[in-house]
Amino acid sequence: MTICDPNGFTLVDHDPKTGRSVWSYFDGEKDVYRIDYPVDETIKENAEARASASSNWKGDYHRIASIPLNVVHGSGFAEAITQQDNKWLSRFLNDGDKRAWRTKEGKV
Repeated sequence: MTICDPNGFTLVDHDPKTGRSVWSYFDGEKDVYRIDYPVDETIKENAEARASASSNWKGDYHRIASIPLNVVHGSGFAEAITQQDNKWLSRFLNDGDKRAWRTKEGKV
């Protein structure tokens, strides 16, 4: 049985444990692959953590984000950590478009 999405992608692989799905599409010249990861639960948990987190920044440890590994590696976040590029990491974490990954309000 072949499973296709509305955009014409065909399901190649699905891992029920992680929810990761691999899709392929032939665009007339080459195969194009798309990998989907479920992030809804992470976003929900981050919003709950953000809502219950103290606005106080005193102390040694603050959990400020929970980011799925595919985003860490695909966005350049892992490379910035390796390079100790704190400016890039701050821009990423303070970017409003990345708010879903934050678990604490404020500026980093």
